[in-house]
Amino acid sequence: MSIEMVGMKAWKQTLVMLLAVSLLAGCGLWTRDTAEPPAPLPDFEAEVEPQVLWSRNTGAGSDGQYLQLSPFLGPESVVVVDARGRVSAHALDDGDRLWRVNLNERMTAGVSGGGERIMVGTGKGHAIALSLETGEELWRRTLTSEVKGISRVEQGAVVFRTNDGRLHALDARTGETGWTAGRTTPALSLRGAGRPLMLSGRVAAGFDNGRVLMLGLGRGNVLWEATVSTPSGRSELERMADVDGELAVADGVLYAAGYQGQVMALSLSDGRVLWQRDLSSYRGVSVAGQMLFVTDSEGHVWALDRRNGATLWQQDQLRLRNVTLPVILDQYVVVGDYEGYLHWISPEDGALVGRARGDRQGIMGVPQVRDGVMYTLGRGGRLSAFTLPLEE
Repeated sequence: MSIEMVGMKAWKQTLVMLLAVSLLAGCGLWTRDTAEPPAPLPDFEAEVEPQVLWSRNTGAGSDGQYLQLSPFLGPESVVVVDARGRVSAHALDDGDRLWRVNLNERMTAGVSGGGERIMVGTGKGHAIALSLETGEELWRRTLTSEVKGISRVEQGAVVFRTNDGRLHALDARTGETGWTAGRTTPALSLRGAGRPLMLSGRVAAGFDNGRVLMLGLGRGNVLWEATVSTPSGRSELERMADVDGELAVADGVLYAAGYQGQVMALSLSDGRVLWQRDLSSYRGVSVAGQMLFVTDSEGHVWALDRRNGATLWQQDQLRLRNVTLPVILDQYVVVGDYEGYLHWISPEDGALVGRARGDRQGIMGVPQVRDGVMYTLGRGGRLSAFTLPLEE
């Protein structure tokens, strides 16, 4: 949208800032001039033909909000939540619904979990635990603000990330608070927060000030802290430096990415920087073998050598299509986009090799993979399972 010329330069700058803040509130991100449209759906010669095993409507999805709701995989079920508070479990093999409960509250985070429990979070700051088997509510705790991210349940604990920049470590069985820690949230930040990453005796998390913290899981004490994105520039927009996406760990190294910042490899033991390179991302990183996969803030998909950060390939045909975090299905890299298309990418050279479509309202949450099947939850609430046919 263009802004009409007005007589005063200051008024024009004010209008630009108001428009930017409006977009941030409604969409949760600001990447570049919105006059450039998303890239058209690219043509390519298909090498694989993904198949939909099953697809089910699970509710309202994100209900028009900027929510990155993802499926949770239990031993025999996949569990999802919609923005209106309806939580449902579906059989992994055929998608049949096993149970459904309505919490009658606006949801902002989930589903996560582990063991016999699943976790969701609400806009009113409620942390809620449900039985994985039946959906029965086990406990509910009120935190300090809107819940934005939830760790997996591990070592008897779960860590909730709230919109005020705090981490809340709760006993997974009782919901009792173990500790609270965090960092000051800047005046303007991206809409969203990555999940805290549980490690042995520790938890790692990114914050809106561009930093990653490693804390002791027992007491919440800071073990080390590293800067992934450094705020710079004159305006609040230019100074946004969030670490909002997924963190990844492999072979004693923590990988992180920041918006308007770097992709960075950090020593898991002390936070020492092993390598870094300029690459802006609000989706985070994923690891497979010796490769690190990143979707940058303009929708380009990158493969890096995780040992030194060198570029192996870049796929730029999905530019500005609001591409998800890359995941690995069999030997392929897969991302979803704002129209609900899922793109299969060759890990060898980054070429597009296959495509399927899930929820037509788009895919924002992180797809989940198990035993050669990928489960996606779309913005319209459609839960789908995809696979590749076996080669004859």
